[in-house]
Parts: sequence; structure tokens; C-alpha cells
Amino acid sequence: MSTDFERNTAWIRRAQTDMKAFVEGLAARLEGDVPGFVEVERKKDGFFAKTSHIESITIHTNNNDYILKKEGAHISTVRAKTVRGVVLKHEDLSLSAWLESLVADLADLSGEMRGASDTLHDFLMG
Repeated sequence: MSTDFERNTAWIRRAQTDMKAFVEGLAARLEGDVPGFVEVERKKDGFFAKTSHIESITIHTNNNDYILKKEGAHISTVRAKTVRGVVLKHEDLSLSAWLESLVADLADLSGEMRGASDTLHDFLMG
């Protein structure tokens, strides 16, 4: 029980320190480790800007879709039960609960995805 508490507080501390860097790092790690399961929506920082920022990350697992949206300093996280493209249940979660559920669902994917779950856990705890 204390390890769950420590893990959740570590995630929250890391996320609150620099939310933009946290979201950018999470997106980069997921895109590299779970290709084909991750959609990242980016928006240019200005009309002529060469830089962009992440607006949302969507991760598709066998059980759920996980959506993280960043609006300024605010982060919203949703877990959606989706069957054949139809959302059956939409659940707003705290960032720590969302991350914990995402790690669990990634661990449930086939053997080839096992490495991605470990990588995400290491990233979040690192």
C-alpha cells in the first residue's frame, strides 16, 4: 500500500514541477515505445513559429482509450471504454489514477508490449 502511495505522489510531484516538460516527455516516450497505439496532437505556438506544443495524447489499449488534454497549465485525463470505435463509458480521472490505470492496461497487452509498460513505469519513477 505504501508503494502505491509513494508512486502516486512521485507522479504528481514530477508532473507539477514542469507540466509542459512532463507532457512532452510522456508523449515522446509513448510514441517511441508504443507505436501504432498512440496519437499525439500538436499545435504550432504561432502562425510563423517553428515550435509547437502538445494539445492531447491518446493511447489505445485493448481495454480502454486514455486521453490526456493540456489546456494552458490545466491537464485533464480521461479513460474511455471503447468497443469498435464506440465510446461506451467516459470516466474523468485524476492524473495519478489515469497513469496508474494506463500502466496496468499496458501491462495487460501482449508479450511484445511488456517492454513498453516497464519503460513507462521507469519514466514515471525516474
